[in-house]
Amino acid sequence: MKRGLYETGAVVLGSLDYGESDRILTFYTEGYGKIKGIARGARRSRKRFVGKLEPAAIIRLVFHYSEKSELVRVESAGLLRGFPNLRADIDVFSEACYLLELVDVLTRPGQNPRGVYALLADFLAMLEGGAPAGLNSRFFEIKLLSLVGYMPRLGVCVACADDMGGGDGGGEGNKILFSPEKGGVLCAPCAAGCAGLLTMTQGTARFLETAERMDASRLSRLRPGEHFAREAGELLDRFIKFQTGRELKTRKFISRLKNAGY
Repeated sequence: MKRGLYETGAVVLGSLDYGESDRILTFYTEGYGKIKGIARGARRSRKRFVGKLEPAAIIRLVFHYSEKSELVRVESAGLLRGFPNLRADIDVFSEACYLLELVDVLTRPGQNPRGVYALLADFLAMLEGGAPAGLNSRFFEIKLLSLVGYMPRLGVCVACADDMGGGDGGGEGNKILFSPEKGGVLCAPCAAGCAGLLTMTQGTARFLETAERMDASRLSRLRPGEHFAREAGELLDRFIKFQTGRELKTRKFISRLKNAGY
């Protein structure tokens, strides 16, 4: 970008207070990918920014870019969608915040993989509309990993490229072995000596591959059984944790909510 004013659609990924009245924000924008900015006086604003810079809000963002700072200057924000229903339920809103955090950790400023902004906006709208929170997040993980180039390889052995579609590939019966570290499934010979392997069924691998290929608007048609959903969840949790180097804060919070019986 050159120095000047820019306007774009943006999802607010997060914010933190800065100084007495300012706010530092992270956005995922339609035109420029992830950017960080400062909104001067945002905490004192009664009109200019009020209700427009909350996490998950979709806004029309006007910002000034200067090569002298890593932060853009937020000039104005027009609320396009605030998702009131999403914010009314702690379980649903925590899932929404997980989507925001996942986008934040899997993307980098200066890069704008095609489709990420639309994907995030669409899935927030699905949550607002009542989509099952847990399953919705799993579908989002699959689609996002694919868009940013991290989708694990599930159809062939990641080490030797042998087809894993056979009934006995990588294990007994229809079981196959997955390595979060290597980023895909392994056949039995290649898996020898590897640590941290997960066992899953061929059906789970096919479910994940199908979800990756399907348009987001049609994903609600997929109804995985409890076993497939549990296996897919464990695989994605372990894989994302390995890729990011940590368990995400929102994922920990969601686990605590479930353990507390919410």
